[in-house]
Amino acid sequence: METKNIQQFMNSYSVKMILVGGLALVLLIPSFLIQNLIQERITLSEQVKKELYSQWGEKQVIAGPVLNVPFTVTETGEDSQKITEQHGVAHFLPESLKTDGSLYPETRKRGIYKVVVYQGKVNIKGSFVQPDVSQFNLPNAQYHWEAAYFTLGISDMRGIKNLPELIVNDQHCIVEPGVADTDLFPSGITVKAGSMDVKQPLDFNIELVLNSSESLSVETLGKISDVTMKSDWTQPSFTGGFLPENRNVTDTGFTANWRVTHLNRNFPQQWIGTKYTTHEATLGVELLLPVNHYQLSMRSVKYAILFIALNFLVLMFIEIKSKTRIHPFQYSLVAFALLIFYALLTSIGEQTGFNAAYVISAAAVTSLISWYSFSIVHDKRMVGQITLLQIGLYSFLFALLQLQDYALLAGSIGLFVILAILMRTSRQIKWDSEV
Repeated sequence: METKNIQQFMNSYSVKMILVGGLALVLLIPSFLIQNLIQERITLSEQVKKELYSQWGEKQVIAGPVLNVPFTVTETGEDSQKITEQHGVAHFLPESLKTDGSLYPETRKRGIYKVVVYQGKVNIKGSFVQPDVSQFNLPNAQYHWEAAYFTLGISDMRGIKNLPELIVNDQHCIVEPGVADTDLFPSGITVKAGSMDVKQPLDFNIELVLNSSESLSVETLGKISDVTMKSDWTQPSFTGGFLPENRNVTDTGFTANWRVTHLNRNFPQQWIGTKYTTHEATLGVELLLPVNHYQLSMRSVKYAILFIALNFLVLMFIEIKSKTRIHPFQYSLVAFALLIFYALLTSIGEQTGFNAAYVISAAAVTSLISWYSFSIVHDKRMVGQITLLQIGLYSFLFALLQLQDYALLAGSIGLFVILAILMRTSRQIKWDSEV
């Protein structure tokens, strides 16, 4: 009699639900392992991207040109004897600066990984006004105009593909690699003024041909800076501290225009040494690839507990209605089938893209679970309910993954509807009966 009571207790649906619930929580461990797998693939993808970018050209940031004038300040004592001598560089930014950039992108592949790179043609022109050194308030300074030079910041020198010339007042000047000082730019090119009279207004022009990856940025150093960028890439993202005043994005490409004045920045038109940095006045464009399937796969695996819980509940309802005992091991096999979906989604997505991989993986797992359910309950009507559940869940998840701004709202409403359906169904169950 005691053995029979124990058997009835173990076969009760309350105990069965506790066991199945605990099993569902344990089976979440493989979902975390799948997340780690996806993260490893993301890391490998980023490593391949960095390698390709380093070979083609890193992200480019163009700044300048800037006129630089060395000076010496001599301090004397009471007997007019020289005591100390201080050296420095005065920096003068352009009065006007106009930058026109044209980007010609292409997609490169290595194995299963894709990156976007481009060749850019950047034309920079503008003017300097006559330098006013009186603003520095250095009465004992001696400015070495004959040693003046221009610097142009270029973040990745390996990407330069032409032999640029800086044309100043119709005079062609040969550029030299590297910057003469690092007050403003860590890397770039230098043009020595030589015999040029830099104490007068100067008009300049230079054209750069650059290999780069992902993005092109410009520092707006002119008192008035006008920037134009265009490309046939259809998925741009405008970056930096300023959004374009005008932009036109179509199925054939984009065009964007910026205008920035010196009042929009936190540094003046001229200063000495390293008193200011110019990096905050950067704007540009990033060429985006379609949404990375790894990111969508990572988002989808976070819904594993929902899929496992709902399938377990449906199997429990079917077990009660059909009076067919379903062993916890069989519950486990269904859960593992649901988890295999995320592994399939990640691996197939690397070859076909996310949408095709999602359809293939969802169809495979739905077919497997439907077939296995029929082998247990032998009831086409109940198996049809399980199949509809899988189709509904995968459709619901796909819709959530496509949404951005309304994903939380749609997910909350969807879960509310699912809970309402489960509550209505549970009213038909006699929870005190035995299996």
